[in-house]
Amino acid sequence: MHYWWKIKGISDDRTQCDCCGLSGLKRTVALMPLDADGNENGTAEDVVHYGTSCAAKALGWRQGKVTSAALTAQHRRNELDHYARRIISIYAPIESAPAAVQARIFLQRNRYPRPGVSPTKEVAKLLAEARAQLSAPLTGPARPARIEDFQRFTVVVSRSGSVDGVQRVPDEEDKRQEQATAAQRRAAQISGSVLVVAALDVVSAGDVAIADEVTREWNEKAWQAAHA
Repeated sequence: MHYWWKIKGISDDRTQCDCCGLSGLKRTVALMPLDADGNENGTAEDVVHYGTSCAAKALGWRQGKVTSAALTAQHRRNELDHYARRIISIYAPIESAPAAVQARIFLQRNRYPRPGVSPTKEVAKLLAEARAQLSAPLTGPARPARIEDFQRFTVVVSRSGSVDGVQRVPDEEDKRQEQATAAQRRAAQISGSVLVVAALDVVSAGDVAIADEVTREWNEKAWQAAHA
């Protein structure tokens, strides 16, 4: 059987079915139209949001199968979002850095690149793909993707160089001091160190913290420039 839709995920933001008009739904299924060859045939603007019942009718599936497939698709999308945030947190701060800096950081993270790969072009490509991933509103609004969206995180790093703990730096001064004291105490217990870095999320912050010194230096420069 040929299906004319592809499930892209689940949206909690869209609560009205584009098929029957029923509103107040807990969630909707995002469907991308397909062409006659079964390829995606549209952009984010062409995605429709159906309730699970209408989506099941459109696909010719049982409702339970639609829900399961939508959850799987959303999980995959979340994984891609997560990877995109890590790419942006590492590479966006060096986007305007000299080519030698970009090459050094890229090659440290990609020790066996394809022959003929240009690190500067690869960094630009990775950033473009990551930003496109986070800006596509298929199952929700665009996600933060700019350096201006970075937050500060306190990271405790063990003596072996692994991440022991990450916490977002609070806005309130007294809480910042309390967090810094606790982080220093924990670092002393494990003979580790404390770093404060900027990133899009907790996991990305850990990535930045255990990167090389040059990566952290440009990360700090980018944060300072964005908040000058």
